[in-house]
Amino acid sequence: MDVDYIRFMSYPLRVGPPKWIDQLMTFSIDRINTRRDRVDTSRIQTIDIQIESGKAGLADISGSAGIAADFYSIAPAVPRPLIIISHGFLGYRRWGFFPYLSRHLAVNGFHVLTFSFSHCGVDEGTGKITRPDLFASNSVSREIIDLKKVISFAHSEKMPVNANGTRWGLLGHSRGGAVSILVSPDSPEIASIVTWSALSKLDRYTERRKKEWKKRGRLAFNESRAESGLWLDYSYFEDIDAHREQYDLSLRASELKIPHLIVHGRRDAAVTLKEAEGLLLHPRAAEVKMEILEGCGHSFGAVHPMTEPADCLVEACCLSSEWFEKTLKRSAGR
Repeated sequence: MDVDYIRFMSYPLRVGPPKWIDQLMTFSIDRINTRRDRVDTSRIQTIDIQIESGKAGLADISGSAGIAADFYSIAPAVPRPLIIISHGFLGYRRWGFFPYLSRHLAVNGFHVLTFSFSHCGVDEGTGKITRPDLFASNSVSREIIDLKKVISFAHSEKMPVNANGTRWGLLGHSRGGAVSILVSPDSPEIASIVTWSALSKLDRYTERRKKEWKKRGRLAFNESRAESGLWLDYSYFEDIDAHREQYDLSLRASELKIPHLIVHGRRDAAVTLKEAEGLLLHPRAAEVKMEILEGCGHSFGAVHPMTEPADCLVEACCLSSEWFEKTLKRSAGR
């Protein structure tokens, strides 16, 4: 999935972490092979939801397939904290580890809403990217709007459960983590955030590549799930360039007033550990913790379709559920 991100992105950032960063890192070495998760799926209720149909005439989702989501819970009628999960660059709500992650959180006492961004271009039935035109016209601003729509939907009477009055969390993978960082300050119900393999900079392109991109109008690359190939329109870069200060992830992360868990694989080739450390360049007002998983890559050992979870994925899931347990339940006196 997002490991292909590296094929057309520029070289990794050469940013050295400040000295105080070492105090924030927790190295998970031995636990990976000693903790095995058992997800009892028999108790989980899953509901397929169409949040936006794509036919409402809204400019931000015009012509798209809308926003689809899966809701997971073992007790929909019981008030529980809600976790909203965002996928990354080439993902969708049912790619690889997302169903497993969603079930893991549901079994551990959370309502979970995992959605597909409106312009991911994926055929939900096959998992293939069959709308490269949609994919090409996607942008960070569009995904921010999508996530805000999902949050708004979660407040509505159309939501399968009443999550109002509880503390909510966001969990995002790769670019979905970046979008979650940018959205959380505008959403007072969000009380905790977890990011997996998240970027610390959206402009990851060389000057040469940007010039070629502008000249051709698109940036093409290969992806096995897209038969006709994929590309990004130059409008994608224009969007992040126009919002360079607003979308400064290192700065926006430092301004978070909610606890933040950063989970990253030491062997991540798509978003290097050096780049992940960019999220910790500035001191934080709220609690932040970084978990580095030894031997783990960008997708924590997951492939699509996924049959069994890798140890890396199990560890990432356990760390995340424990974090949300601590920051959403215990801190609220539940």
